[in-house]
Amino acid sequence: MLRAILFDYGGTLDGAGSHWLIRFGEQYQQAGLDLPFERRRAAFDHATQCAYRDPAVAGFGLHTLVQYHVQRQCEHLGISDPRLAAAVVAGFVRASQAGLEASRLVLARLHRRVALGVVSNFYGNVRRILEEAHLAGLFTTVIDSGVVGIRKPDSAIFALAVQELGCAPAEALYVGDSFEKDIVGAHTAGLRTGWLVNDADCPRPLPQCVDVRLRRLADLETLVDSFSSEPAPAES
Repeated sequence: MLRAILFDYGGTLDGAGSHWLIRFGEQYQQAGLDLPFERRRAAFDHATQCAYRDPAVAGFGLHTLVQYHVQRQCEHLGISDPRLAAAVVAGFVRASQAGLEASRLVLARLHRRVALGVVSNFYGNVRRILEEAHLAGLFTTVIDSGVVGIRKPDSAIFALAVQELGCAPAEALYVGDSFEKDIVGAHTAGLRTGWLVNDADCPRPLPQCVDVRLRRLADLETLVDSFSSEPAPAES
């Protein structure tokens, strides 16, 4: 029986199956700057590492976090254009807020049926961002790598969440967009997995790690019904 669903944050709750790297690229394009993927990736990775190392980020809300991230990206790219940076920040935040609101409606319905939680590689402030979006009250547990000192795909971070939920790993489904960090990590920890991916043609590198494939979070409502109807194992 499915007793709990755990979620990644970025690319899952704030934009189903859409990684931050891709979304930032879309915002740069809309602002009139078409950057090669490798340059964008290097700038994104630089900004991410800066945020992990900077203890001040743990106190940031969504807008301040995105602003910080874009500033670090622009520094790495050698871009000095405040109007472009502001446009990227504003567009990214709007999209994130819309994604979080759409997720809130689905999560509010799921909350009545199973326990919910978050396991995220983040900067110590994921709970604050969930509170801003009026989502925190729906989660029994929120595990932020910046707080607990463990990052996905380490199975220990998933084990910690399951322990806080008070269920067995096999009774929990983990939903995320990153195959290596989310799906492989959760599968290794013994959880069921839901790979959230927009691209229907995207291959499964390790099919045995994927229990279900999702296009949107709303698909989970039907899945809860199907998991609940699974026959119990026969007693020996």
